Amino acid sequence: MADAVTVERVAALEKLVPEWESLAAHALEPNPFFEHWLLLPALRAFASKNDVRIVCVRRGGKLSALFPFQLASRYKGLPVNVLASWRHPHCLLGTPLVIRDRPQECLSDLFQWLRQERVASIVEFSYVPAGGRFHQALVDALNLGGHFTQVGDSYTRGLLCRDKDADGYINSALSAESRQKLRRAEKRLHEQGRVAHRVLQPGDDIQRWIDEFLQLEARGWKGRCGSALACTETNTRFANEAFTNAFKRGQLVMVGVDLDDRPIARYCGFVASEGSFAFKTAYDEEFRRFAPGLLAELDMIRAFHGLPEVQWMDSFTDRSNSTIDRLWKHRRIVQRLAVGLGARGELAILALPLLQWTKRRLSRLARRPPNGERPEKPRGRPLQSPEMKPAA
Repeated sequence: MADAVTVERVAALEKLVPEWESLAAHALEPNPFFEHWLLLPALRAFASKNDVRIVCVRRGGKLSALFPFQLASRYKGLPVNVLASWRHPHCLLGTPLVIRDRPQECLSDLFQWLRQERVASIVEFSYVPAGGRFHQALVDALNLGGHFTQVGDSYTRGLLCRDKDADGYINSALSAESRQKLRRAEKRLHEQGRVAHRVLQPGDDIQRWIDEFLQLEARGWKGRCGSALACTETNTRFANEAFTNAFKRGQLVMVGVDLDDRPIARYCGFVASEGSFAFKTAYDEEFRRFAPGLLAELDMIRAFHGLPEVQWMDSFTDRSNSTIDRLWKHRRIVQRLAVGLGARGELAILALPLLQWTKRRLSRLARRPPNGERPEKPRGRPLQSPEMKPAA
């Protein structure tokens, strides 16, 4: 017997922590950003202005799935209610926590409950890794239920998979020329002072590590454009709570490069089950010519290979970030998938491609010259490049 319930208050969610902890440990696919120690701080920091609803599915009285959703009254310009994966500004993963035992049935229970409750006409899962275990179970449940779906907004991002050893991976990812340039850059950095490669250890002062990272990030381009964690009190509070919780649980990986005890690069990520996720990176732009950010990235690869239970690391980047591709040899497809619930939702799903096509056509027509006129061709003799000669 299955049932579902919507939880909208953080205080009510806090009572679910023991069950929540068990669900995360037995989840079909890991997502630390939806575990209690990271989602609760995010909700307290970023959910106040959003209609966030956490849908909890139970099977046999046991918490079997947890879906963070946000309710909106419009979808892609259409006047239909939608329950979409809730993400805060620092989250690029929307995989819900679903028990690995019979996940297809759990997802079918969710869709049945949503149809009965009529909360929304569309449910959207965004930032879901395509081909992953959750995606496979979702596709099976959708096919079984005969749901109308639309896939969109797909992109690829870097994925780091375990090699025999870190040096072997680095040597295969970087060309001999690139490795030589990096060695020269690090040699010149050593000429500036005492260089230390640091790795966060269980007994370290976590608050010092957090402060160093926040200050380093705020001094760079993120600080200038206002996106650094230290730029607002809300983001700073979230960062302190998230990093501290992860450290206490042994789920925080952080490396760095120091010059004469001065932090010049930091790289951090979170571990969950067999996977891990890069989170934030920062470096001192004063030392840009010595490639401190790349040195920290190599240190993260070495730290990743030092975690025997972790098999892969997601680069956790958006579609506009291509700098990570230089070292991350594998790729992961991340996509959005929308599901129509009931006649209204199914009609919206079917109409959306036509609506998008119409918008693109109208946009092209708006850019055309009036009356179908073609741009006037330039008069006079065409310019010749130096290597061209006029015909005899």
